[in-house]
Amino acid sequence: MRLRVLGCRGGWPGAGQPCSGYLLEAGGRRVLVDAGSGVLVELLRHSTLPELDAIWITHLHPDHGGDLPAAWHTLAFGTRRERPLPVLGPPGWSATLDGMRSGAAEVGEVVEIVELADGARHRFGELTLRAVVMRHSMPTFGLRADHAGAILSYTSDSGPCAGMSELAAGADLFLAEAFLSLPELRSELLSTPEDAGRAAAAGGARRLVLTHLHPDADPARALARAATEFAGPIEVAEPGRVFEVSQGDP
Repeated sequence: MRLRVLGCRGGWPGAGQPCSGYLLEAGGRRVLVDAGSGVLVELLRHSTLPELDAIWITHLHPDHGGDLPAAWHTLAFGTRRERPLPVLGPPGWSATLDGMRSGAAEVGEVVEIVELADGARHRFGELTLRAVVMRHSMPTFGLRADHAGAILSYTSDSGPCAGMSELAAGADLFLAEAFLSLPELRSELLSTPEDAGRAAAAGGARRLVLTHLHPDADPARALARAATEFAGPIEVAEPGRVFEVSQGDP
C-alpha cells in the first residue's frame, strides 16, 4: 500500500497547506480518503477523479469534506465515468450535495451514495476498507485498510475511545489526529500527541504518523510529546509525503 499526503492541516487551510486529504493506492486501486478544503487541487496532480475507485469521507466538517461539492461539480461537468463514483460517508452525507445539478444529472447519476456503518467492510479488488466509529462532535468513521496483510489505519478526528484502540491494533502504519498539539488546548473530542502515542503503544502499532496538527503547533514538539508514550518510529505528516506500507513495517 502507498499513502500520499495531499493535505493534513487541522481546522482550516493555509497558503500551500490544504486540510485533510490522502490518496490511498493498493493493488491497482485508488481511494481518496477525505476531501478537506484545498485537497482537490492537490489530488489532480496525481489522479483524475474518474481514475478513482472511491472517495471516503470520514465526517462532514469542512476540513475533511469541504471539497466534496467541488469534486461532484468536476465529475458532472468534466469527464464522466462510465458508472457513478462510489462515495462513502457518514449517514446523510449526500444532503451536502442537495441542489447540485448539471442539466438532467441528479446526485445519484454522478456518484454512488454509500453510507458508512460501524464495522462495515467495503472491498475494492484486493483492498478492504473497514469503518470504525469514532468519538467526535458529529458522526465520524475512522478507516482500517487491509491489502495483502498490510494494515493502514486512520483515526480521522476523535477523542480517546475504543475506536482508536481498534484502529491501532497491529497496524503497520497508524495515522492519528493530534489537533490538541498546543499545551493550552483541551477537548474530549480531539486528541493530543500523547493520546495518539498511547493508542499506538496499546495497540502494538508498528509506526505512528501524526496528522491534523493545529496550524500554530510546532511539529517537532508534537513528535516529542508523542514519543513520551510510544517507543516506536514516529513521523509527522506533511503535504507531498508518501508512505509505503508493508506487512511487518517498519
